[in-house]
Amino acid sequence: MSKPVRWLATESERWVRERLISAEQAAQIRALYPAPPAAAPWGLIVFCGLGAVIVGLGIILLLAYNWDALPKFGKLGVIFGAIAVAHGAGLRWRERGGWRSGLAEVAFLLGSMLYGAGIWLVAQIYHIDEHYPNGFLFWGLGALALAWVLRSVPQGILATVTLAIWGLGECWDFDRPAGWALLLVAGGLGSLAWVRRSAVLLVVVLAAVYALLLGSAGAWGGGSAAFAAALALGVGLVAAVRLRPAGVEYDGVVATLRLFGWLGFLSCSYLLSFDRLAGALLDWGEAAVGAREQLIAYRWVPFGLAVVLWGHLLMRAQRGESPRVPWEEWLCPIGLLYCNLLGVTGTASGTLFVSLVFNLICLGIAAMWMVRGCRDGLLRETVLGSVLLAVVVFARYFDLFESLATRGLAFLLLGGLLVAEGFYYRRCRQTAESEGGAR
Repeated sequence: MSKPVRWLATESERWVRERLISAEQAAQIRALYPAPPAAAPWGLIVFCGLGAVIVGLGIILLLAYNWDALPKFGKLGVIFGAIAVAHGAGLRWRERGGWRSGLAEVAFLLGSMLYGAGIWLVAQIYHIDEHYPNGFLFWGLGALALAWVLRSVPQGILATVTLAIWGLGECWDFDRPAGWALLLVAGGLGSLAWVRRSAVLLVVVLAAVYALLLGSAGAWGGGSAAFAAALALGVGLVAAVRLRPAGVEYDGVVATLRLFGWLGFLSCSYLLSFDRLAGALLDWGEAAVGAREQLIAYRWVPFGLAVVLWGHLLMRAQRGESPRVPWEEWLCPIGLLYCNLLGVTGTASGTLFVSLVFNLICLGIAAMWMVRGCRDGLLRETVLGSVLLAVVVFARYFDLFESLATRGLAFLLLGGLLVAEGFYYRRCRQTAESEGGAR
């Protein structure tokens, strides 16, 4: 029984004793606030999960110690038996429902881990010298199928990690495109994260998408291709947040998309604010031999998708079909188009001007976040704008200013601006609270 329900039960009995209400009225009041269903005992689930993993590890080590003494069919029996027992326990606990569903997730996850170990053990038993990324592929496909059957977030995380390892292994060690890995992770597991409204799974999926996209683009086109892919993906995610269906919030999912989008765009803009880096990142001359198709896939497809999303958003805004997009967000597609124009034309030699442009973009975003955050009483925008401004100023301490006096003056201006911002934010909040109280 939760504390509020227990308090109500105790107090209603006291009210009856003091003749403030009748026993029937007390019962009616308690009926309005029924006890919530028993919460899952997460402590038990977590420790049971850790215990199951440790016990499984102990069994594997004992088997490894005596592995050579076991006959071939005995080894197969141990492998498949362990998988069957784990999944059987998961099915049993899942049928019983309630808090045991958490234990079922633990058992299913252990079964998937044993399935992955079984792939390598079977290969060892039969001395199969196979293409090693295929092991991670089969492991990931099994976890992906189970994730959709069970609608399981832990299985989805396992599938994302194993499929990402498969794709990166194919790309880096065998010079093969990782397009299928990207499609499986983004399509198969990104859609599961959306169906489950799981911010945790979406974080893992987006991290894997960034790793696969940047790793593949870097393998075929060098650092400039990886940079272009990261910039386009970040800009596309910022637009995707604004294009979500009307009335759809899903705060955790939306916040995750916004975080990865802005983190990608601001990281790229920050790198371009250094003139020593801008020329190298926008030099598109570096590419592997015969890598034209791969460069189109990993450099231009993300750019095309981002342009389509922002073009659709622009048309919707002109028709009045979507909420107003803040001005600083339009700097994302502008920066993307500007970078690709410089890369295509090869006119990024004037890197000092490029760094100046992206310094202004970073400062403009920081200023707009700070102003809107103070004006509307939004703490998140106020803090993020202040942090971004401080990062840009501190970066220029090492990159731009030569004189100690100039550096000192810059820090004095920054500190004074942040203090003034604090007073302005407080005054705006007090004004909003007084107006709300007056209404």
